[in-house]
Amino acid sequence: MILYIANSINYLSWEGLPWIISAWIGLVLFRSFATFIHELGHLVPAFFLTKDVLLIRVGNKSKSWKITSGRIYWELSFLSGREGFTGYQTKNLSPVKLFTIIAMGPVASLLMSTVSGWVIFSIIIPTWLEIIMVSWFCANSLAFFRSILPVTLKPTENFPEGPPSDGLELMRILRGKNR
Repeated sequence: MILYIANSINYLSWEGLPWIISAWIGLVLFRSFATFIHELGHLVPAFFLTKDVLLIRVGNKSKSWKITSGRIYWELSFLSGREGFTGYQTKNLSPVKLFTIIAMGPVASLLMSTVSGWVIFSIIIPTWLEIIMVSWFCANSLAFFRSILPVTLKPTENFPEGPPSDGLELMRILRGKNR
């Protein structure tokens, strides 16, 4: 019996093409869930550092499930996965608390990417599970890089002028120009 350190499929061949296509499909399907994890990264510290009502939105506002639990309003639609928003009262927050809340979204995405990357490269898993993990890794990595680069993001229905990325908001805080 031969023990493989890595998967035996050559992904850059005709044999690997169906797996590559599957990984792309998985990436598209996991985008919303990666956005959800990212927004939870903002929500957890906001829950502990603020006293007011919190909003977490994933996907399009007009086509979402609306749920209320305690002081958290959830608006979830897993159809347009790139959009995410966590709303909280910023008026009485110190720059350190605000920085913490904003930074934890990218940290959550990076943590998911790191863990899934570790699983891919450290554990021998079946090909189908490896493809799922690669898709999950890519979705979270994209969420991380999209959030950490200091830019104004593409306009959406909820932000017609384009929302600032977390990286841009963090730069503004460091420069003393809060929101």
